[in-house]
Amino acid sequence: MPESACTHLGFPPGSRVQVKPEAGARLAGKTGRVIGGGFYPRSLRLVLDGSKVPITLHVNYVAAIDDEIDRVKSD
Repeated sequence: MPESACTHLGFPPGSRVQVKPEAGARLAGKTGRVIGGGFYPRSLRLVLDGSKVPITLHVNYVAAIDDEIDRVKSD
C-alpha cells in the first residue's frame, strides 16, 4: 500500500529528489532516490546519495529533480 500512496503524492519509486532547506541544515540540498511510501500519510522513504540506509521525510521537504540531466550525462 505505501507504493500506491507514494505514486499518488507525485513521487513514484525511483524518482530523483532534492531535500529542501526547510528540512534542516543537516539535510538541506542533499539529493537521493525515492524507494517507496512511508508508514505515515504524506511521507516518503528515500535513500540519499552516498548513504546505505533509507530515511523517511514528509513530502513537503522534498522537491523533484529532472532526470533528463542524468540521462544526458550517462550517454
